[in-house]
Amino acid sequence: MIRCLFALSLGTLAASVLGDALTGAPFYRTLFFVSITAASVGLTLVLIGSAAGSAVGAPPKKVAQAKAEGRTTLARVTGIRATGSSVNDQPVCEIELLVVPRQGRGPYRTTLRRIVNLARLPSMQPGAVLVVTQLDADRPEVAIDDAPDPDWVRRAADDRQVREVATAEPWEAPRRGRSANGILHIPFVVFPVLAVVGFGVALYPAWDEVGRLVQTRSIDAVRAEHDAAAAAETSMFTPGNLAPAVDALLALSGPDVVQVYVYDQHVSVTAPTSHGATTTDEWEFADGEATHTGPSLIQPEPEDVSRGLFDASALDWAAFPALHDETERLTGIDDADDPSFFVERQVITGEKPSAPLVRTYVEDAYHDGSVDYSVDGEVVDMWGGAPSSEAAAAEEQDGA
Repeated sequence: MIRCLFALSLGTLAASVLGDALTGAPFYRTLFFVSITAASVGLTLVLIGSAAGSAVGAPPKKVAQAKAEGRTTLARVTGIRATGSSVNDQPVCEIELLVVPRQGRGPYRTTLRRIVNLARLPSMQPGAVLVVTQLDADRPEVAIDDAPDPDWVRRAADDRQVREVATAEPWEAPRRGRSANGILHIPFVVFPVLAVVGFGVALYPAWDEVGRLVQTRSIDAVRAEHDAAAAAETSMFTPGNLAPAVDALLALSGPDVVQVYVYDQHVSVTAPTSHGATTTDEWEFADGEATHTGPSLIQPEPEDVSRGLFDASALDWAAFPALHDETERLTGIDDADDPSFFVERQVITGEKPSAPLVRTYVEDAYHDGSVDYSVDGEVVDMWGGAPSSEAAAAEEQDGA
């Protein structure tokens, strides 16, 4: 069972590494630490089990039954070697025996692995005759009797027959479901199958990315595509995302605000600290949650607060993200970096505040430009942009 769990943990460990490379999802980072811990513990237990599992003696009931059926006999030690493992400071040894059954099959050679008490090690050197019990008449496995009856002790001491058997053929019986000590033997093919199962189940959440990896054979390309899709899913410029975010903010700040700033992955609102206040605070929506972040870093002139207020709940926020694409067209700046826009009144001392404007700004490595729209999407003003763009032409005309 430990080997099965170890195989599963190896599969999930491999999946966590690939899943993290393809998606960067926190799930796979957590799975990595869980699976590597499980694999380390499993490996330790497997090594301990390999060293000691086969060295554990046969079940006492099985030995007693074999004795009752008359399968106690003598065997000569033909070789003994340490495996390099130990249990409770006692060495685990492989002991080669030449067994002479009293009935049925003739002499045969077999090897058993067991823990040898250091005090008994001298009595198990090659040439020593031991009392053993053949556990099954049709199989070669034997158990060394550590406390034989006095009669068998005398037989072992006086024996000449077993000592005089020069050699015998090894008896290699097919492996069965359980070993002589009762441990279940699982076919080796089961372990890679379990590893594949663990790998597949753990990678199921990233199955689409795995499919693209098979097609593109590039982890970097799949990761870039995944990140782009994930960013688009939460982007304020994706249809349907902005309006709920603004609604969540206005539920905290109130509908009358001074400014709403929309970024790709978050939205911020500047509004009076409280109803009628001449100071302003900030509220932010990010990662699906609206929070009050505290006072504005730059406080407006007291009289500008009331002059700049507008009812943000009355605006069609779902329509504004598309204005960014229109700004790219008007300025001739495609694929602008870090899309954003803000909504505010234009407040100039001595002049009447404007109606709320949607103010957009775009730039790339060579040019920048800006377009102001009414909340109905009409162009109010524009400047900058690439040469020969509509925005550049409008700015040139205004300056003429």
